[in-house]
Amino acid sequence: MGTARPPITWSFFVSGTSLPMAPIFKSGAFLQQCFAIHPRCLSLTRLEEQEHLVLTCDSCNMVHRLTISVVTVRTPAASQAADLPRAREECLPVACVGACVAVHPTALMVHEMDVLQDSVGLRCAACRRLYNLSVSAFETRQQ
Repeated sequence: MGTARPPITWSFFVSGTSLPMAPIFKSGAFLQQCFAIHPRCLSLTRLEEQEHLVLTCDSCNMVHRLTISVVTVRTPAASQAADLPRAREECLPVACVGACVAVHPTALMVHEMDVLQDSVGLRCAACRRLYNLSVSAFETRQQ
């Protein structure tokens, strides 16, 4: 009989260290699962590189990174008449979401998720805006 082969193990390491790095899953299914099971545990962490939105799930310790292509901003009818001339407008992610992230990041929550349409909806409790994000790439990893 031959010698027993050890089981195949995958190891990822952070460059320059011996720390293992969690694999990155390029699917929106993990974010949709977090949103379906415990939506209030998803929180916006940061907006990085002007087009990547990072969400963390406190319940399952997952980090979700979304590459945003288009943001559609909607405002409620009451504040639209007072503040903004248009109810819907297309803009760059930094200009629209960046202002909310900078001023009140804890007020932003995921309120809608559709992996088949590659879209995520954010709602800001402070300024009452709704952000519909068209996502070009989903990435998920364990913290």
